[in-house]
Amino acid sequence: MFEPLQNPTLNYILVVGALVVSVVILIALHSSPPYVRRWVIAGVTLLVGLYVPLEFYIPRHNFLTVWRDPLSDLVRVLAGFTIGLGIVNLVIVHGRHILQRTANFPFSLAFFVGFISMAFVGFLHHYKPDLWAQKPGEGELAFWSAAYKVFFEGLLLPLTSTVFSLLAFFIVSAAYRAFRIRTLEAGLLMAAAIIVMLANVPVGTWLTSWLPQDGWLKWLRLENAALWLTTQINAPAMRGILFGAAVGGLGAALRILLSLERSFSFGGQ
Repeated sequence: MFEPLQNPTLNYILVVGALVVSVVILIALHSSPPYVRRWVIAGVTLLVGLYVPLEFYIPRHNFLTVWRDPLSDLVRVLAGFTIGLGIVNLVIVHGRHILQRTANFPFSLAFFVGFISMAFVGFLHHYKPDLWAQKPGEGELAFWSAAYKVFFEGLLLPLTSTVFSLLAFFIVSAAYRAFRIRTLEAGLLMAAAIIVMLANVPVGTWLTSWLPQDGWLKWLRLENAALWLTTQINAPAMRGILFGAAVGGLGAALRILLSLERSFSFGGQ
């Protein structure tokens, strides 16, 4: 809808102007009476919430379609601001721990060291990979690109894998508590879990490999039984759960759209 501008100076002016207008609007909303803020929030929520279903259900190339790309860009900008808000919140929380020397002081210090180091190296890797370093030879990485690779692939990815591997022990503990056979339903759950788990390891398929591939006895093979449980029992149940969740999400969306969700639009009254 809007053609990109080729003049960098004009682009900077528009960005600054947009920021100034946004700040003025926020100040005006903050200084306005509570009931004004409530109706502004409700009106904006209604208009923005109506756009997506109307643009989708009206035939293509309607009068709303031209606003689709600008609104998509606006959503990306807002998502960027939410990330920035999350960073500010983390800095405030961990900064309070450091200033007050609480028991979480070492963890907060590690957060700031990791955050600042990764951000510094990441920006230099992206924008100035040759800064303060010799120009790399053929087949070599620039200094800051190599540092970024060490930080990301040598530290972040192994730490992420370690955290997720620790979750396996919690899953086993939860499974142990959930699979205590006290009722018929718990027994069926345990039997289905054993069949599916054995069918996904070599020893499980080996246990029933002597059964024929054809005939009615083939359904006693663990891999076939697990496939039947997954496609005929689990899949319909999951579709029902997802359908119920979708209906619940639609109901919640309608409540927010119509400003019936008091905690969202009217300050928790």
